[in-house]
Amino acid sequence: MVSVVLGCRVCVPASLAVLIAVAGVVYGLTNDDVVTALGALLFLPSAAILFGVAARRCSDRVPFRERRAN
Repeated sequence: MVSVVLGCRVCVPASLAVLIAVAGVVYGLTNDDVVTALGALLFLPSAAILFGVAARRCSDRVPFRERRAN
């Protein structure tokens, strides 16, 4: 599955967006910065949806036999 995600051109930026959103929430909560935490929290669902769409799009390209083996 990791090779499929890394081979997908959309999955890498999508996973980077999820990581940035999570890092923003964590940074905002640890530094008592409510504006940063809420701003990143608003971005998190969009980044998660983008990652889900990208992962599903790339997993459709893998033949069924390879998906069953993993």
